[in-house]
Amino acid sequence: MRSIFLRVAALAWAGLSLLLATHWFVELGMVGFPDGHVTPFARATGPLLHLLASACLIQGLYFLCRALFGKGFGVPALALQVLIAATLTVAPTLIVRDCPRSQMCSSAYETLTNTMMDDGAGG
Repeated sequence: MRSIFLRVAALAWAGLSLLLATHWFVELGMVGFPDGHVTPFARATGPLLHLLASACLIQGLYFLCRALFGKGFGVPALALQVLIAATLTVAPTLIVRDCPRSQMCSSAYETLTNTMMDDGAGG
């Protein structure tokens, strides 16, 4: 029973990872739509977001294979792997995507790049 629950949990995380990666790739593909204008913020964060979306896709495939073909599941090991995967892919992506709405993140971006935050919002 415990093994089935862990396999379902791994499948759920794999499904969520694959859905997030697909969503992020679609969003990245729509950058500049409809007029072709890409903001400096989108240009600066695009490669990082592509890398993080690719990592999320890879982790989704890993957990899918682990759930379908893996032997011997342990609760601590699976929980630790999911936590590490979320920390390395999902959390940074959410932080970068929400940076223009965060004063602290915007200030850090402006300090690091020595340019004003221009995410295309406004008039």
